Amino acid sequence: MSCRPSAARPRAWRALAACLAALLLVVVAVGLWARWRPLSDDDAARLRALSVARAVRTDLHPDASVLPGTALDRQVDALGPAATPSQVRRLGDRGNAAPAVSSLDDAADQLRREAGTVQDGDLASTMASVAASWWAASVTASGSTSSHSAAQDPASSGNGSPGSSGSSGSSDDSAVAGDSDSTGASSARGTDKTSTAASPEAPASPTPLRTSECETTELAAVTALDRAAFTAEAAQARLSPGAAADAVAAASAHGRDLLREDAVAPLLSCDPPPVAARHELPSGFHGDPAAAAGEAQHEATEAVVRAVAASSPEERDWWWDALRSTSRDAQRLDPEQPVAALPGRD
Repeated sequence: MSCRPSAARPRAWRALAACLAALLLVVVAVGLWARWRPLSDDDAARLRALSVARAVRTDLHPDASVLPGTALDRQVDALGPAATPSQVRRLGDRGNAAPAVSSLDDAADQLRREAGTVQDGDLASTMASVAASWWAASVTASGSTSSHSAAQDPASSGNGSPGSSGSSGSSDDSAVAGDSDSTGASSARGTDKTSTAASPEAPASPTPLRTSECETTELAAVTALDRAAFTAEAAQARLSPGAAADAVAAASAHGRDLLREDAVAPLLSCDPPPVAARHELPSGFHGDPAAAAGEAQHEATEAVVRAVAASSPEERDWWWDALRSTSRDAQRLDPEQPVAALPGRD
């Protein structure tokens, strides 16, 4: 028997040492990459948006009954993890950190600017969802919502006159829908070029939406916008003059203006077209036409948030105009308290 030690043991130690050295090199390389890697444009936009969301929570202190802390926390979480020290340094090197926020409207506008160049559609849609929540909350904060009692018109409630009944309400619906046809679908297709002044939110030179394909999500959003405009026109015909009627008329005008813009023309030419001569009215339309119009605006807001994810950065201006309009009109006509934290993303 030989007294010499086995050669297998030194070889095992050498293999272990090599593995440990390789692992150390990997750790060092990852650390150097994390420290020196460039900050992508999408990362920078996300971190600035996250900074805005945190500023809303800590600096603006929104009314908790409208935008509670749990909603603000969800919005911050939706925008992803906090910046690492390396990312903070890189963002500082760019010299374009997010400015201070002065109001919910200002914060939402900042998210719109950040989403303008983001390539990640899901990130852009998250920013849109958060911005829609802030725009809605700003309406309540300014006290410009329409109360349901003011919005309800005795002629539309089904019991405002001795001769009213459920069957007469149904026939009224047909009359309203018929009256709205002349302005609803025709104005959406751009055939009615008169009347309302352009919305102040409309871009000066909108980029046309995609022409190479009729994307299902975008078509669904245009249909939701058309239905919201149709419902507002129908509600306008049933309301007596007053604050609620004025709010409904404004929402109707916003919808018509949006669907007349050149940017949406390519989607309107899809087959089948996303607009229709008439739409089914919300179930509560008889009792409160203004609130029903607001419900349709809420649904349009959620559809537009989803459409932002499907659009390219060049196409988003029109979608953001639509989002600002629907989120604010929805809250004026059918106030939510609290507002949804992430409409279209929940």
